[in-house]
Amino acid sequence: SGLMGVAKTEEMFVFLKDQFKTRKVLKEYTALAYGRIEREEGEITVPLKKGPGRTIVKPRGAQREKGVLEAITRFEVLDHFQHYTLVKVFLHTGRTHQIRAHFYAYNHSLVGDKKYCHRQYRTRTAFTRFVKSDRVFLHASRLVFMDRNGEMREYTSPLPEELQGFLETISR
Repeated sequence: SGLMGVAKTEEMFVFLKDQFKTRKVLKEYTALAYGRIEREEGEITVPLKKGPGRTIVKPRGAQREKGVLEAITRFEVLDHFQHYTLVKVFLHTGRTHQIRAHFYAYNHSLVGDKKYCHRQYRTRTAFTRFVKSDRVFLHASRLVFMDRNGEMREYTSPLPEELQGFLETISR
């Protein structure tokens, strides 16, 4: 859920595409991960490769392999709960399923994620019962970019009620 940028004109599309390509767009997400993340902030730099049906996490040094791309995800812990950690996530690169694959590689799968989930978290169903939908606790919460007049544009989106409601049901 969350924000998505859509250009109204071809000129703005090209202008925005260049900002994404040169990594000048700030993309911020809010996510809930299983377990307690001990570091208050960190960076996940595991290379990724697009595979059939999912993104494949590759070992360090695998960049020489065809199709393996650099991927950088930075995070800051917002809050700790009994079995979860709420994080703010910033993408430096934008690979398919990057946040989900990186938190899987970091051994803290995202809540509700069935594709990138460690076995020990598959039996926890409180989120699935509460939300009653097939979704991941991942929300595009902030987008910042420059418009064609040179002004910075910032857009934010609060957590949807169902995600906020789930946070209110879990223990700290």
